[in-house]
Amino acid sequence: MYYRQVRFSDIDAHGHVNNVRFLEYLEDAWIALYLDNTAVPPEDRDGVPTVGFAIVRHEIRYRRPLRFRHGSVRVESWVTRMNRVTCEMAAQICSDGEVFVEARSMIMGFDARTARPRRFTVHERAFLTRYLRPW
Repeated sequence: MYYRQVRFSDIDAHGHVNNVRFLEYLEDAWIALYLDNTAVPPEDRDGVPTVGFAIVRHEIRYRRPLRFRHGSVRVESWVTRMNRVTCEMAAQICSDGEVFVEARSMIMGFDARTARPRRFTVHERAFLTRYLRPW
């Protein structure tokens, strides 16, 4: 679970959080989840991780407008399916019993050196399995 404060810069001309900003909320939550993984990925000479994840697809359902508010919104993320190379992540952005966004994203293991998909490591599979639950 990740909490995010709605910012003034998130609000569009219609007075609610812009669609693109919701992707940032989801990305922030997934980065927080990824950082929960204690394995340190291998790095190149410049300190850039050589393996990681890449987004293959996003699907977002906007349930209701999210307006500027005093409190944070909660982003709940979990894994719904996985195989050797990809996993489907689901998420909800919600607060006070209201769901603003439901999302699904396909994420794949990625090797930055070869710019190609890669299989999840044993450690990554174990980590992702901890968050596995049905949609």
